[in-house]
This record gives sequence, structure tokens and C-alpha cells, in this order.
Amino acid sequence: MQKTELKKPTGVYVLAVLFLIAPIGNLLLSFAGSGIKNFSQPSLIYAFLQGVSPLDWFWLSLLVVTGILLLRPHKTSWTMAIVTLLLVLGINIYRAVTGGLGEVQYAHWQILFSSMATCAVLIMSFYFRFPYLDRRTRWFIPAAQRYDVRTPIEVVAQDIFSGVTESVSISGARVRLQRDMGPIIKQIRYVDVIFPEIKNVKIKTQVVEYDDNILRLKFKELRGKELNYLRDWLRSQDETNADNPG
Repeated sequence: MQKTELKKPTGVYVLAVLFLIAPIGNLLLSFAGSGIKNFSQPSLIYAFLQGVSPLDWFWLSLLVVTGILLLRPHKTSWTMAIVTLLLVLGINIYRAVTGGLGEVQYAHWQILFSSMATCAVLIMSFYFRFPYLDRRTRWFIPAAQRYDVRTPIEVVAQDIFSGVTESVSISGARVRLQRDMGPIIKQIRYVDVIFPEIKNVKIKTQVVEYDDNILRLKFKELRGKELNYLRDWLRSQDETNADNPG
């Protein structure tokens, strides 16, 4: 039995690093566009930093926060990252419209570039959710560990549909049925499932998704001895797999 592993969001991690270093690039671009020679001298850099407005520090800080949030693959942190990017985009648009860019050379291009980058990342963020994020994950509570394990199962929904699990956890299961459920699936929201190999445990479940004979279920009212049976069975499967790695 193997634990279901999510894909690593390498592209998001790259974006996170870029956001972490973006404030430095933005500041250097502003300094370079000031028209002052030898702006890289420490004394001049210190003077430039003192001249950065609070609003600039705020949106540059938001870029750093965004990078930190993107480093954790969780829908809560990524949603917060999207919110911070929206704030950055709003600030940049506000400054461009109100003429708050000043007379620094390249400033308009700098804001335009950062706004375009923000829009692009906003779009990409929405597409980096699955399979890089677990759709079962709750907003503030970790999802139950899911295991790739096959066991017979019977789905009771006006008729009995036999199948086999592709993955199981104490919160739900992914099931491959032997035959199509047909139009019945559109009429039901809850089904009962029976696990013949787990002491015929019967669990009420909510239908999450059905496509091409694949049924995703969320367990409802799983408690007491049924929950203990399922936990013991998953534990025994895990121990068996550890004893027989080949």
C-alpha cells in the first residue's frame, strides 16, 4: 500500500523565489532610473532607501509575503497569495492612474511590467491547484492521509454497484465501478457503501464526483466501531506493506 503523493509545484516554487527577490530588483530599477551616476555607492543607496515612500514599501512588502505564501502548497496560503497580488495590482493601477509615479525615468515601465507580471501570476495561480493541491484539504485542518489500496466495495444506490477502491482514507474513498451508474447518479447525493473485507462495514457517503465509472466519495457519519474497523484495517495494510516492501 502506497501513500498518495501530490506532484511538487516546481513552477510555483520558482515564482515564489522570484517574488522574494522582486523588491530588490524594483528598487535597483528605480535607483538606476534616477539619472544619478554611481548610484550603487552605499551612501547614495541609503539616501535612496530613505526616499522610498511608505506606499512603495507596502506593496514591495506584499511581494515578499506573496513569495512566502506560495512556498507552502495549501489552498489557504495560495488564496491569501492571490489576495496579496490583487492588492499589489490595485496599488500599481492606482499610482498609474493618479500620476503618483513621479518623474523618475523608467518608472512607468517598471509599474507596467510589475502589473503585467502580477496579472500573469494571478492566472497561473488558479491553474496550479490540482494535482499539486489536495482537493480534500480543508481550509485550516489537514486532510486525512489517503492510501492507494485496492479492496472490493459495494455501492448501494437504488441498485448495487460492485467495484474496487483505488484509494482510501478515513475521510473518503475513490472507487472504480465495474459498470456505469447511468442516469441514477444525477438523482442521488448520498449513497451507502459496504466493505466486504472490513467486517462488512457499511458507511453513509456523499457523492463528490463521478466520471467514467470513477466515483469519489466523502464519508458521512463515520464514527464508533465502524471508524475503528476502518482505522485498524488501514493500519494492518500499512504494516503488511512495510513487512513486504517488494
